[in-house]
Amino acid sequence: MDSLHKYKSKGKLLFTGEYTVLDGALALAVPTQLGQSLTVYPTEEKKNIISWLAYKYNGELWSKTILDISQQKIIETNDIKIAKTLLNIFIQAKKLDSIIINQPNFGYECETHLEFPQKWGLGSSSTLINNIAKWLKISPYLLLEKTFGGSGYDLACAEAHSPITYQLQNKKPIVKEVFLPSQITDNLLFIYLNKKQDSREGINHYKNKQKSEELIEKVSYITQKIIEPNCSFKQFSELIQEHEDLISKHIQIPTIKKKLFSDYSGFIKSLGAWGGDFIMAEKIYGAENYFKNKGHKILKTYDEFLL
Repeated sequence: MDSLHKYKSKGKLLFTGEYTVLDGALALAVPTQLGQSLTVYPTEEKKNIISWLAYKYNGELWSKTILDISQQKIIETNDIKIAKTLLNIFIQAKKLDSIIINQPNFGYECETHLEFPQKWGLGSSSTLINNIAKWLKISPYLLLEKTFGGSGYDLACAEAHSPITYQLQNKKPIVKEVFLPSQITDNLLFIYLNKKQDSREGINHYKNKQKSEELIEKVSYITQKIIEPNCSFKQFSELIQEHEDLISKHIQIPTIKKKLFSDYSGFIKSLGAWGGDFIMAEKIYGAENYFKNKGHKILKTYDEFLL
């Protein structure tokens, strides 16, 4: 085999701007320490075949697929849904003029390793798209648009080294790295809800509502105030609660605090699509025991989880 190529992309959490980021709201997102890697080995046989092995966070084989890219067909797989998704990604990459897989003769063996449980919702799809786009030397944003869809904030997180703001202006992503002080991050707790949320389902629910320019402006204002250098934790807390109430009113879904944690004295905020994955909570005295007693055993602090 020729020399291998390795790629790594980080996962993501969306602090502000869920749903509204699709319509141009300024969003605050944070990359996770964990992500997904892709290793590519060129093979000696050049028959336009890509062999794909995907591994879970615990080292177990997730899926095995062999694709014929020139014939656009699945040769072998143990998971037809994943194989169809992969084949479509490569078909779209060819259409985007990737020089890697538009050459007449090629062959590759690929391995992906996810560093977090897929059900956590930290971006198994976005890290995959970003890694493949880096390998194939095409725009990850265009590849995302042609495959899974979405705003692209997760792709920005995949390459970020700190919190970012993300905004679509004339359908172009504007990404800026920002700083969150320890007076804020030290007082946050992240709790897994033991439930994977389908983000596309949540997006469709949002899109069925009438677009609100007022909501987009208010969310952007909240994000802007949060990233100001003099934002105190008290202000952060008030802004986060205001954000949660605004989104709840627009999508007509009760906040996660009202549904599950109404007796919790600190703030609680959904992160990304509402209804599952991780939530963010104010770290008050006894918080860990409170959530564990509710059946939520996976709790993370900012420093052990995010960048």
